[in-house]
Amino acid sequence: MTEQQILKKIDKWNEDDHIQAVVDFIEKLPDESKTTEVLSELGRAYNNLYWLDPTAENEKYLRRAIEVFKYLEEEIGDTESWNYRIGYSYFYLNDIDNARKYLERAPSLSGTQELLHYIALADKKGISLREAVKGGRGEVEYILEDFVETLHQYAPAMQARLGAPATEQQIARFQDHLGFDLPEEFKQLHRTFSGQLGQGPFFGVGQCFLNLEQIEQAQRDIVAFLEANFGANWMEKQLPEDNFMDEGEIKNQLFSRKWLPFMMQEIEGEKSYLCFDFDNDQEGTFGQLIGVTPHKDLEQYEVSFVFPGLFHWLSGTIEGIETGRMAYSEEKNTIEFLSRSFEPAYYEQEEREALEEYIKENFGQFDEVFHELVSDDIHCDIYIVKPTPERNYYTLITGGMGAYQMNIPEGFSGSPFAEMVINLPPDWNVKSEAEKDYWPMRWLKILARLPIEQDTFLAWGHTVPTGEPLEGTLFTCMLLLGTDDKKDEEAIVKLPTGKEVYFYTVVPLYEQEMLYKLENDTTALLELFSEKDIPYPPVVDVNRPNVCQDYAPIQNTGLLDQVYWAFTQEHFPGLMIFWEAVKAYNTDMENRLTNFNPFGTIFKTPKVKIMYEAWIKSKRELHDFEILANEHLLEGEPDANGLYQALIVSELTSGDGASFGALELLWLIHNTLSNKDLGDHIFFEGFDIEGYEEDGTPVLYINCGS
Repeated sequence: MTEQQILKKIDKWNEDDHIQAVVDFIEKLPDESKTTEVLSELGRAYNNLYWLDPTAENEKYLRRAIEVFKYLEEEIGDTESWNYRIGYSYFYLNDIDNARKYLERAPSLSGTQELLHYIALADKKGISLREAVKGGRGEVEYILEDFVETLHQYAPAMQARLGAPATEQQIARFQDHLGFDLPEEFKQLHRTFSGQLGQGPFFGVGQCFLNLEQIEQAQRDIVAFLEANFGANWMEKQLPEDNFMDEGEIKNQLFSRKWLPFMMQEIEGEKSYLCFDFDNDQEGTFGQLIGVTPHKDLEQYEVSFVFPGLFHWLSGTIEGIETGRMAYSEEKNTIEFLSRSFEPAYYEQEEREALEEYIKENFGQFDEVFHELVSDDIHCDIYIVKPTPERNYYTLITGGMGAYQMNIPEGFSGSPFAEMVINLPPDWNVKSEAEKDYWPMRWLKILARLPIEQDTFLAWGHTVPTGEPLEGTLFTCMLLLGTDDKKDEEAIVKLPTGKEVYFYTVVPLYEQEMLYKLENDTTALLELFSEKDIPYPPVVDVNRPNVCQDYAPIQNTGLLDQVYWAFTQEHFPGLMIFWEAVKAYNTDMENRLTNFNPFGTIFKTPKVKIMYEAWIKSKRELHDFEILANEHLLEGEPDANGLYQALIVSELTSGDGASFGALELLWLIHNTLSNKDLGDHIFFEGFDIEGYEEDGTPVLYINCGS
């Protein structure tokens, strides 16, 4: 096994926190395989073993890590990663001087500033590093101070709206009213601030902090609501099992006196609450934050897990404010949540002028533009170039998609900026809103936003299934081809800002043509178009012949046999992004995919059922298309980590509703498994066909190895 293969294997275990597997694997390697890079990973693994269970007994792992790093110092002691890792070891051994010395030599690495923050905190307060990390009273004292300081820096008007701290007498009186001991984290929250000043929301739409009196009132309001709608025996009610997806995390009940709201949101008279859950000492995480939205219809009554605890909520809120995902609105005097994780992408005026000039020179004059009136991501107009004697067809061109930079994979030779083009016959009613006439405009807009919505990219040869046949046609797919301008060259406009925007022509396909293309590639399909004298450039003809009328894809269930892959917790939103990851992984593993056809048909069925083993805590981790093979599994006792070893059955549906390509199947399997704990068994080792259901649906068992 090469060093690259060894490191790739280690990397995948690290991603899923299977650290003991890394240590066992490296220690069993022959000496000649224990290279500098591999031994560095061993030291890192020892650090992580301590991190997984930070007890005094496990400090031995930190000392072993230091031994490994000291052994490597002569070779890599000048690198940031070496300094960070040995600094980490000293940090958790509470050696402040050595921790600071090494960490300051790794300023750009993720995690360094957090550890240096704890060192500064320890110095400032005269406490140990362990105490700084522990967080003070209730393990939230210091992060609450950070929250207040963050508001002071980014939204001082909101800091001024924090309620006055509750006194110890007020907290004691509140505790007496409840009739149970309050955890320290709840007390510390209200020692720092209790509720808010003013009536307006603190966050978003209607979200307000509650003080101790308001919490008691909220509990009374909820109980009164429940009694009015469900009677005096409301405590015996439970949420419908199909709706309650938090089994093992939250008790299935409508409310509990030990659910303490600390935030309330009211929208159009409907109230919802963010609560501490102190009624789960045997289920879930004690002190977790849950959402409760009472409703008179049990089908719409909501109880759900939100955060593991107050610390996590505060961390996420601080990060959101510091990164700009949450921002103070002076006009509304509240902290607002941004609706998207990216800024809207619009052309600058000079860019749009250059784009329009290029369209006029290379596609033709446009007299009409279908303007987009409202948009919060891109502003996608459609330019209409009318038929001329030289180009006897309409040309519709998007104007706005290219302002957004698509998420292209590493090594992609094209541009991350694109616009879409479609050619329609001269008698097409481009002004009609009837679906049989309007679908070209609709699909131009769909394709323009697809890279945004799926965090992917579009390029030559890509196909996008439409689902149902387009109105008035039998077309079920869109194919993207290059666009030739009037000079018989690829249509590419270079904007004044330096962006190169590619134009792609959209060509609707029949289902058989799509399957042929996926099985053989785009060039092979275009050769059939040429043989059948389909005019070029492609103009939509709803009556054109199907060049693959009698084509039936060849099913080859062994297409994935030679593909290497490791299941991680990364979710891949787009098929082509996943394909780039698969290629990169196999290249790293020195596995050539020369004979692998990623789009070859592996099953000629619209559905596939898969079975796989994973470790879960509750049904909450299952997707809505999954069930447990043993429906009574969770009635038994979990293992020492609170996990159940489950056999899970999933029903996957193909994108075209007809068949699965090999890559598509692996992509769907990966995304299905990405939210599960697979233990050390994360490497794809093919599948066994367990049988077929009456309708022909294959049932597969996914083999995962270590």
